[in-house]
Amino acid sequence: MTAPAINGTRYPQPVDALLPAARKLDLPDGHRFPSRNRLMREFRIGAPKADELLVLLRAEAVDEPARDPWDYAEPIGPDPLAAPVVPESVPPVEPDPTPAPPAPAAGPAEQVAPVGHPGTQVDSRPSGRPSRSARRAARTQAAHDALMQGQTRRVREWTAKAAEARQLRRLLMNPDIQAVRLMRQRARWTAMAWSALLFALAFTMVNVQRFAAGHAEAWTPTWLVAWLVDPAFSTLLVGLLIARGQLSAVGRSVHQRTVRRVEYALLASTAAMNVMPTLAEGYPGGWREQVMQVLLHLLIPGLAFASAMVITLIQDHFAAAIAAITEGEDAR
Repeated sequence: MTAPAINGTRYPQPVDALLPAARKLDLPDGHRFPSRNRLMREFRIGAPKADELLVLLRAEAVDEPARDPWDYAEPIGPDPLAAPVVPESVPPVEPDPTPAPPAPAAGPAEQVAPVGHPGTQVDSRPSGRPSRSARRAARTQAAHDALMQGQTRRVREWTAKAAEARQLRRLLMNPDIQAVRLMRQRARWTAMAWSALLFALAFTMVNVQRFAAGHAEAWTPTWLVAWLVDPAFSTLLVGLLIARGQLSAVGRSVHQRTVRRVEYALLASTAAMNVMPTLAEGYPGGWREQVMQVLLHLLIPGLAFASAMVITLIQDHFAAAIAAITEGEDAR
């Protein structure tokens, strides 16, 4: 970027050469001298040279003699009228000693951002926003203060865990949540008890079929029908247990002796039919092996008997616990 052509040249001009051009600049109303920013912009000069040029302009204004405002080369209007004749009796009017109010001062002209040499970086960041280094220093100081107060990363983690545990404990103590957890545990326990019962009944099915078939040939009608004997007993037993469990869930426990006697009779019949073939059959190991087989075929029906007894009892206790929790919540 080159300076404007003054006196027929584009090279940087001295201050004395720029002074005549500075005198001819058009100035806004109320301003006697151009601003430094305008001199820098008009003549493409730096701040020091603009200040020197401005000093020369002000010095010329001080050396210039003040002119009489009433001294005009030509009249500015028609001839003044003749002064009126004032009678002698009228006293002359004295001038008002109160000084006239001062004229309002003109507002400061809007300053233009300084223009420096080409390539000068201008900071356009707002003055109210801190710099990046100041923000980094503030973060470092805050981290140091937190560390001195014991607010380390591990302390913050354990504080969060403690708050989480407090909320979880409060939720887990809620009666509705406790009731739902008990219902889920009852369902899991019932599934395990039913699995043990069904496995035991499936094991006894083979010996019950052998007992019911007797000496019938394989795949004869008698041999085939014998497979239905154990399921007939087991179906009735399972149906009674399901009914008692469902009634216990709604607070209607069934403890009549008739129902219990039917269940015990079904289990005893299944156990007897399961042991009979073992007693009548001979084993190569002698009586010791036979005794072991008899015990095995008695223990498996005993497992089914125990499962049938405790299923309804545990379900009754679960139902009572759930009812106590929900009733206490309703009372509150």
